[in-house]
Amino acid sequence: MSEDASRHTMDVSNSKMMRQLVSTRLEDIRDGFEEELQETKPMKEPFRSSEKLTDSDDEDDAFSEIPAKIAKRVYENKGAALLAKMGYDGGGLGKSGQGRTELIPFSTQRGREGLGQPTNQKIARDWNAIWDFTEEEKLVEENVLWLSAPDDVREKFIKELQDQDNWIIIGDRKETLDGEWKYCDNLLMKKMLNAKSVFDQLDVRDLKEARTRANPYETIGSAFFQNRAAMKMANLDRIYDWLLTSEKPDNIEIKNPMNVEIKNEKWRVATPGKNTDRSSPLFYFADICAGPGGFAEYVLWRKGYYNARGKDDFKLKRFTAASPSYFEPYYGKHNDGDVTKPDNITSFEEEILSKRLYLCQFLTGLSVLRVKTRNTVTGGKFVCKLFDIFTPFSVGLIYLMYIVFERISIHKPNTSRPANSERYIVCDNPLGCYVAEVKKYMTKINAELDRLWETKARDVIEVVPENMIHSDKIFMTYILEHNERTVKRQISYLNKYRVFAQNTSQLDRDQEKLRTECLHYWKIPDVNQKKPYETNESLFAAISRLVKIIDFKELQQKPAAFTKSVLSSGGSRMRYAELRMCAVTEKEVPVLLISTQMGAYFYSSYSQQGFERVPFDVNIPKDTVLLVQITKAYKGLDDKGRLEGEQAAVRILDAALLNGDDVSALPFDERMAAARKMCKAIKSVYETPDRKVAPVFPAKVFMLDELHSEMRRFHVILAKGEEVAVIEEGDELLLSFFYCRGMRITSILINPWIMCWSRSHGKLYAFNPTSQGSSVFTEQFEKAQCCVNFWKSIIAKKQYLSSYALNSSDPSKSDCYQWYWEWTQSFIVGENYGPRAVLETEEHPGGLTMRSVHVIAQQQKDSVCRKHSL
Repeated sequence: MSEDASRHTMDVSNSKMMRQLVSTRLEDIRDGFEEELQETKPMKEPFRSSEKLTDSDDEDDAFSEIPAKIAKRVYENKGAALLAKMGYDGGGLGKSGQGRTELIPFSTQRGREGLGQPTNQKIARDWNAIWDFTEEEKLVEENVLWLSAPDDVREKFIKELQDQDNWIIIGDRKETLDGEWKYCDNLLMKKMLNAKSVFDQLDVRDLKEARTRANPYETIGSAFFQNRAAMKMANLDRIYDWLLTSEKPDNIEIKNPMNVEIKNEKWRVATPGKNTDRSSPLFYFADICAGPGGFAEYVLWRKGYYNARGKDDFKLKRFTAASPSYFEPYYGKHNDGDVTKPDNITSFEEEILSKRLYLCQFLTGLSVLRVKTRNTVTGGKFVCKLFDIFTPFSVGLIYLMYIVFERISIHKPNTSRPANSERYIVCDNPLGCYVAEVKKYMTKINAELDRLWETKARDVIEVVPENMIHSDKIFMTYILEHNERTVKRQISYLNKYRVFAQNTSQLDRDQEKLRTECLHYWKIPDVNQKKPYETNESLFAAISRLVKIIDFKELQQKPAAFTKSVLSSGGSRMRYAELRMCAVTEKEVPVLLISTQMGAYFYSSYSQQGFERVPFDVNIPKDTVLLVQITKAYKGLDDKGRLEGEQAAVRILDAALLNGDDVSALPFDERMAAARKMCKAIKSVYETPDRKVAPVFPAKVFMLDELHSEMRRFHVILAKGEEVAVIEEGDELLLSFFYCRGMRITSILINPWIMCWSRSHGKLYAFNPTSQGSSVFTEQFEKAQCCVNFWKSIIAKKQYLSSYALNSSDPSKSDCYQWYWEWTQSFIVGENYGPRAVLETEEHPGGLTMRSVHVIAQQQKDSVCRKHSL
């Protein structure tokens, strides 16, 4: 054969293999999409050997199970013995004993497929096909391998990257395997493709049925999440020692208990947990190109309650394990979610097909991740699904991540079906000194791909010089070993699928045991997917479950007036430290808001049913109970001092329940801190044309001795011919303005506890004068139960002047825990009391002023603490 003919034959062979590889990869991707987009229903029970396995539900296949012990029935039963006595000892039935003596073999036809179908030739029924289970290694605790670049390699790379101008190699789109086998053994790849090609003609139903019986981890399913993707994240999080969610091992089972309550034969629920992260910083994450959202659902469930906030673009209504309220869909500048568009990636950065998808996911991840610098101990974490890392382009991208991150790891978890090519790259701590240059280079690559997209004939085939990658022995060894290890496992399970497709009586009997052990190791409770009340609970059933008030009419009573007598104190009592103050933005009394699965409702005396739906779209997680004002927020003041940028809003004055977290018994300051954290978690930054969500604000809480420093927040403006006060709330980056109709004052301590000052410790403490030795500091308030709980504090009681004295003879009469300081302009002749008087005068005969309250608080503080200035 001539050299040209030989080369032509090789090119044809390579082209055929490339088409097989592309087809294989597309099948894996399609399988992954189907797996995540279709809700995986939990199985009633894992597969058992006694279950009947058939080709389909709608056709009767006489040979779907191997008839057990056929040989015994023919050769060892009484009938055979009687025939032997009559002279028929097993020979043929002809006159001379000729004829067939062996059993007629079972049909190898698959279902209704014709006898000449390729499937019947390649994967014919074979009851003698037995899988050797000793070939498998079925692990629960997986071992992950990290890869980290030496500092000198990083420095050299960045220096050459800055000087390069021809690293991006453009060539014809690949149609052969030339150069594609430098990162994996060629023979292994051929074996894998050959093993995969056996299933080309097999019916999808048969393949899935064989896979269901063959994959030892198949029955893990989706547990109580919406799909299997959540379980993959749970698997990865555990084997990387909770790196992805930054969980503390000691808190995991406190927040998400493993104990299961069996309600009935078919219903199991997890024991309620406790929020251990109320005071921890909010956990931010972005779920990029990851619809329908299983990864994000797991993160939110693991973090629990309102401790995490994410951005994503998936089906929020399908969340069953966590509230979708903490997610904000964001589709970039063009509002189309196309992550390959440079403008969309840039807008992601400002806000905080396949090869190109890898690039754009890597680039977007680098754009939103927190980087590790000298001032920060740790940076962000990055996880991305990959399907192959055989080409120079994909390996070059991984090399860029290897340079920019402190360490990377590539791993195929147990929850990823073993016969496909799916695997995950996990990256830890982007290094600030390298991120900018690598991002700039990735952006350049994406722009080049964007330019070449129209031609279809040319493509970027290399992004990092081949000699640079091959000279890095540490990196090359890691990639080669990973690829070969993964391909070998893939070949093994493809062969197992083939055997199980041939012999439908084969079953992996370790499925049930592995499911139980894996769930336990990953700290996932084995419970049902949905809670009963999520779909069929009525509004009033939800109210009775969430609310601890019998008479809702008590909420409509106006609190007692805030006067100087409320601030009275005696002895060492520091009355000012017992009180908290926040602005009231409406003339009406605050209302009780309850958020259920059906939406947010508030109590209204004007409603025949008692509760009305909030009249605008608001994003508050279910199982939340708040004391709020349904009000209007403004963006600022115009040049003429008028409020502008009006929008409907909900403003929280107190909290009882936050997404199922009962905070009602916590001290008031802790309740409001939890409410602020929840508001931060649900805050929407971007408005979409199809949905405008009203913001939810926590009220700014003042201590009385801090009023002087907070005066800058207040303004007096003219509105409709009347002077009214306006308050600024929020941080400097996102201020909101509200009308201020007055102040709501709340006592944080329950009768008979009072606040005093410890000179030895130099801090405040609560003291019970009726019980000797009952003194507790702030951190012990919850345990001592010395604080007014939410349900007591929102009920207005009559005021008894004698109750404020330290030596009150009737402490039971001091159950008044809230007051109202009205700022509305008074037009009584000679009084002229209103917002300007409250904010700008030292004292006023019509009532208290901000300065007079501040002076009283200062005097109490100075008299006890021996200080003369704040």
